[in-house]
Amino acid sequence: MSTRTLLPLFSTLGFGLLLSTPAFADCADVDGWNDGRHGKTAQTQCQSESYAEAFRLGEALAELQTRHAALESRIQPDAEDAGVLRRQQRQLAVDIEAIHGVATLRGWPVGTPQEEAE
Repeated sequence: MSTRTLLPLFSTLGFGLLLSTPAFADCADVDGWNDGRHGKTAQTQCQSESYAEAFRLGEALAELQTRHAALESRIQPDAEDAGVLRRQQRQLAVDIEAIHGVATLRGWPVGTPQEEAE
C-alpha cells in the first residue's frame, strides 16, 4: 500500500475515534431527566436541546418535590395558616403530576431511585 492509500485510512480512523469521545457525545434526553431530578449537574459534553430540556424538567421536579416536603413539615393541624399551606401543597402536587405526565409520555422513569431499583 502506498502512503496515498494509508493517509486517508488513518485520517478516517482518527476522526472516528475523535467523534466517539465524550466531548462529542449526544446524550439521550432521559439522561438529562435523570441528572436533573437526582440533583446532579448537567453533563458538559451533552449539547443537544432535548437533553437540556429534559434536564430542566428534572430540576423543576426535584425543586417542586423539595418544596412539597418542606411544606409538610410546616403544617401544624391547629395553626392559622394550615389551610393556606395545604392549598400551596396541593398546587405543588398538581405541578408534580403534570411533570410526571410529560415524563410518562416520553417514556422516562418517574419513580424514586429506590422504586426504580426494584
